[in-house]
Amino acid sequence: MAIRQGVWSVLPVPNVPWLGALECADWSAKVLAHQESMRLEEARTYSFGSNATGMAVAAAAGSPPKERITASRLPSPSGFMVFADPIGHHTAQLTASDGRAVELHTPIVAASWSLWDREQMEHLGPQHSITWLAREGEEPARLPKTMRAIWVTFYAARPGDMPDLPDDAPVAMTAGVPVTAARARARDAVFSRQYTDLWGPLRWYDEALLPIGEQFDAEPQPGPHDWASVLYTAWQMMQQQTGETQLVDIQRRNPLPPAARKKARAKARQSGLGPAVGDGFVHVVDLTAARRPAKAQAERDAAASDGRRKVEWKFRWKVPPFRRMTCLNPRLHHDMQDTDLKHHDHREDLVPWVTKGPKDKPLRTGGGTTYTFEVADAPDVHL
Repeated sequence: MAIRQGVWSVLPVPNVPWLGALECADWSAKVLAHQESMRLEEARTYSFGSNATGMAVAAAAGSPPKERITASRLPSPSGFMVFADPIGHHTAQLTASDGRAVELHTPIVAASWSLWDREQMEHLGPQHSITWLAREGEEPARLPKTMRAIWVTFYAARPGDMPDLPDDAPVAMTAGVPVTAARARARDAVFSRQYTDLWGPLRWYDEALLPIGEQFDAEPQPGPHDWASVLYTAWQMMQQQTGETQLVDIQRRNPLPPAARKKARAKARQSGLGPAVGDGFVHVVDLTAARRPAKAQAERDAAASDGRRKVEWKFRWKVPPFRRMTCLNPRLHHDMQDTDLKHHDHREDLVPWVTKGPKDKPLRTGGGTTYTFEVADAPDVHL
């Protein structure tokens, strides 16, 4: 339905001239579903905490990543990450059959990824020729077959997982009639009972391709590439686990029962991917204790950020992030004068060591006692 309505960013099109628009949309959806199934089967899973999500959103809002997109930032070749709070949203302005203006608000709460190359473009075999299109603005453009990129899929929460959503809020449109959250929840409940093997708490929403070697736009357009800048920032944060600039702690947890755990390990061995990928472990990521804001402030920021807008800081504090390029080989850069970076690379780090926030807000410090000393009038002294 999304493809039929033109809501897509990456689209496979079969080179079959007699297919109609509806058949072509169905075929494209099957290809995308097949790709996503393979990606999730091999994916390592991550849970991104509320504090870390807030920092990633704030950092991307201040500036999208400036380094060239590189696969070395991926925490695993294939992955699936759920965020504690929305990393963005999509708002659609529609008109109902009775003429009413209806705004549909969709929060983005999860993403999956994998590497993209020629193998993905030809995964159905040479007998099924495919043309892959990407949307550049309003016009679709054909993707080059030599392209290497990071494939990202974004997921939206279902109404049942948005407890603050009013029952009468519109969440979809069917034949010009708005579907309310209460009606959608009732439909989901029936579907989940009838099709337990097909039910999932998240729904596919959009795709994006991040070409390796290119950069994010200075001001990404609202949509998949804007959400991708937050996801890429999360990957950057996850690489800062040691040293003075450590931002996050990552804990590995296994929620599977022993029998399912054994089956997952056997499947990983058979696939040749090793036990670290697709083995049922969940990697829980959040800010280190030294970087976390006060609980009350974090809850206030979370309440202000429902996916409709960026995180709003209610005070100035010492831990918002900024980006810094770090040279990976200073000797080549300075001693050998490799200023054009032909023989070495720079890595972008996030460094939370500046005071940031609205100038009219109070500065929040780490607390403690403030002692005020006053000098009393000097007594008369007679020598």
